[in-house]
Amino acid sequence: MNYQISLILIFTNLLSFFGGIIYYFYALNIYGAATSLVLTVSSFVFIKKFIKQEKCPLDKGGAGNSKPPLLKGAGGIYSIFYLLAIFSCFFILFSSQTAKSIISPWQVVPAHFFILYGIATLILFLGILKNRLNISFISIHTLLSFSIAIIVYKLGYGFDPFIHEATLKLIDKNGFVDPKPLYYLGQYSLIIIAHKLSGIPIAWLNKFIVPLLAAGLIPFYLWNALQKYFKDKKIILATVLSLLILPFSIFIITTPQNLAYLYLLLIIIIALDAVTRLNKFLICSLTLAAMITQPIAGIPALTLALLIAIYDKKLKFKKAYYALISIFSALSIPALFYSLDSKIDLRSLKEILPFSDISIPFQESFIYNFIYLYAFNIRSIIMLLAIAGLIIFYKKRTEYKFLSLYLLAFISYFASYLITKNISFSYLIDYERNAFADRLLTISILFLLPFIILALYKFNERLSAKESAIKIPLLFFISLLITASLYISYPRFDKYHNSKGFSTGENDIKAVRLIEDWAEKDYIVLANQQVSAAALHEFGFNHYYKTPSPYQGEGRGEVFYYPIPTSGPLYQFYLDMVYKKPGRETMEKAMDLTGAQESYFVINKYWRGYSKIVDEAKLEADGWRMIGDGDIYILRYKKRGA
Repeated sequence: MNYQISLILIFTNLLSFFGGIIYYFYALNIYGAATSLVLTVSSFVFIKKFIKQEKCPLDKGGAGNSKPPLLKGAGGIYSIFYLLAIFSCFFILFSSQTAKSIISPWQVVPAHFFILYGIATLILFLGILKNRLNISFISIHTLLSFSIAIIVYKLGYGFDPFIHEATLKLIDKNGFVDPKPLYYLGQYSLIIIAHKLSGIPIAWLNKFIVPLLAAGLIPFYLWNALQKYFKDKKIILATVLSLLILPFSIFIITTPQNLAYLYLLLIIIIALDAVTRLNKFLICSLTLAAMITQPIAGIPALTLALLIAIYDKKLKFKKAYYALISIFSALSIPALFYSLDSKIDLRSLKEILPFSDISIPFQESFIYNFIYLYAFNIRSIIMLLAIAGLIIFYKKRTEYKFLSLYLLAFISYFASYLITKNISFSYLIDYERNAFADRLLTISILFLLPFIILALYKFNERLSAKESAIKIPLLFFISLLITASLYISYPRFDKYHNSKGFSTGENDIKAVRLIEDWAEKDYIVLANQQVSAAALHEFGFNHYYKTPSPYQGEGRGEVFYYPIPTSGPLYQFYLDMVYKKPGRETMEKAMDLTGAQESYFVINKYWRGYSKIVDEAKLEADGWRMIGDGDIYILRYKKRGA
């Protein structure tokens, strides 16, 4: 089974890579897709023949225990109770679907969902340690954990997926978008070709690809790789499940960055057992796919691939090669960022280190205090787990010598994070300026995964040997931690944390449709991200304006008729309307920039100061309309003299 899944993954990675190359130099119309397939199939046939020449066994005999559970006896009891609990969780999620604008899925998902999820987790642990449940059940559990957002949010979760979906639909229609970026190509090519071959809607592929692949592949490859290091299969399974105590926000939504994170994590896992040609080709294909999908994760993937290649070779100056790769890894991405923004904002080490003092919340109920005791200290907890694993690694450094490559990669990319934290990113809006450094921090933590696994395996090994009176309470506690991890992996709106970003809702859709019908001439809209996402969902990249004059030194260019991206001039005009004065002067400036004859100001009820903003905006508007029970106001401005 390992062999067949790995071959499929190699084929998919090659398709992503060649599709991205063909798209960049040509297009992904029917001819581009066909050319990508020809190159993929040709390369795949060669690789498959080369792999088959290998004499060592390629498959470890399946994806579970030596005696898979059947629906009878004790194994059947665990299976039945687990499946009842998990399908009840899925039922609750589908029953909680909403098209309203919400901050958090937990606003509509009832509290008893968490009780059922925690019970399912506990049953799964007990079934695993009794040698009754296998890796398939962990994959189901992971799928539930990763898919809450894509189930609950009917119209879609987040902002970026709407941009990518609109881009994909335009590529599907025209074969390309202009200008063609040097990144995202891996995801775009994979989805477009899969859509053309299967007929599956682009919206579905764009929504499900990361959560589904992550839930299916991460547990499976962990299960296979860890058998090289550990003998007790039930402890391995318990360790794989225990990893859900780490927050997993990067796998709950499909974006090129998250897909590239997945490729990188799979390389980190598969490299633990990189002794066969199959796994080596798998690592190479994943590296190519990561590089062409998002270089911020692709370059670290290349780093690990190079370190593995050198490790297997007998070289005179191996340490020098390691040093060169480490220096390149630490400096390459910060150098790229510096070339985009040469402004340096030097900060103290205390400001940029991603750790803080232990925080103990006590203002809420026991449940919320427990969750946020975990949430507020999660980085310190991760580091403690990694340190525990590093101690085990040091004690058995001869046995685990290969893991030194991961430590080297962690040091390199943590240094990269510290350097990047001092770049100002002045061209981005304030709340986006830490995004790139935070991605490097995430990548450096991913390289610590093998050491975290060592710590968790040792813990589960000792736990398994305890009496039931000790074991069951501890398993209950771990199940609570995993449930807390689930809660904090998604946006939240409670007394401790407000994620602030509302989802795109049905009223946003109604607003953009109303404006389209109401407009008499070319128009622009000043609105928040959720309304802009609704416009992309309904009309795609419908209209751009060539700016007739420079804007604050940015020069002439093209401006989309809704505020996208948030670092663009229209969004700044929107911020001026909601935070300064919501008047005609700002709307006239926006129309002067674009040459539009009409402009619309959209304000949602959830915006702070909504009533005051609406009242002031009405004074100079040429007309206004309301969506719902005052949920959204749309104010119209016609250009003077037009």
